[in-house]
Amino acid sequence: MESRKLYAVITGDIVRSTRFTPDQRDGVLSTLKAAFETVKDTLSGALCTPFSIYRGDSFQGVLDRPELALRAVLIIRASLGCGFLAAHRRLRLDARMAVGIGEVDFLPKGSSSEGDGEAFRLSGPALDNMDRMRGGQRLAIRTRWPEVNAEFDAECALLDALISKWSVGQAQVIMAQVRNLTQGAAARELGISQPAVQQRLKHAGGWAVAEFCRRYEEVISRLKG
Repeated sequence: MESRKLYAVITGDIVRSTRFTPDQRDGVLSTLKAAFETVKDTLSGALCTPFSIYRGDSFQGVLDRPELALRAVLIIRASLGCGFLAAHRRLRLDARMAVGIGEVDFLPKGSSSEGDGEAFRLSGPALDNMDRMRGGQRLAIRTRWPEVNAEFDAECALLDALISKWSVGQAQVIMAQVRNLTQGAAARELGISQPAVQQRLKHAGGWAVAEFCRRYEEVISRLKG
């Protein structure tokens, strides 16, 4: 692989997956797989390996355009938020996700499960250590640069606070925004009015989500040189 090239390894797992019955788990996995397809369609060409599910409720994917990793995270978490049983707060889906930004030494074609390198070694432990983070945080971004990690820790905490309050409708419009749909196109897709889309985005903190995406992409693009 190209020397010094940066990748994003995204590792995640479904929150409290043991609460679902076997039949419900089928729906959970279908929703997760649909989210992966949305990532693939939206971030065309950015995936080195498709997202794959392992150990029943865990998943991983690799992007060779690490500046797009936050968009992938948002698509997956918003998809879960407006997917299977989302109307039932008790059974609402979410995922913990860790993004590791770094070099990759080995990546088998078509699979990330046996990959190795800096990005993998940053992503996996970050997910494993998430239970120790304050406030039950469900998103972490790790690089080799401590000052970058410190900035992203604060921004991820704020993003988590927003995501935890999204209604199904708000998750839908955030996903449309991350997919770069206009408000008019989102309204047509969701079968609602454009003012309704605008209102949902306002209450979901859509402007803050967009600003974090912009800042994340700016920082990672600078690190890539």
